[in-house]
Amino acid sequence: MIVDADRRVRQSLTDVLRLAGGVEVLGSAGDVRAALELVELHHPDVVVIDPRLPDIPPGVALVRGIRLAWPATRIVLTGWGGPETALPGPDLAFVAKSAPAEEFVAAVLKACFAI
Repeated sequence: MIVDADRRVRQSLTDVLRLAGGVEVLGSAGDVRAALELVELHHPDVVVIDPRLPDIPPGVALVRGIRLAWPATRIVLTGWGGPETALPGPDLAFVAKSAPAEEFVAAVLKACFAI
């Protein structure tokens, strides 16, 4: 699942993952409420989140909410700088939006198949 306030970014990341194969994008959301509804509905293995969502700055509440309600769901943060939160853990990775598509796909696949 992809969570980003920018519709074009959500579509681009979805397209990159679909072209790469090996994963299914179950949905995307542009705000925290929609993201939580989709996670509840689909129970994705991985959620890619830009934590700088406009409705709950800086979006850390979404990460915490997912971790509490769905602890098996792994999280990949994405953004234009470095990691936007100091929430360590094996289920939390970061890949910059400026990274090559291969690096983004690798981070998501690694999260998908993490044991």
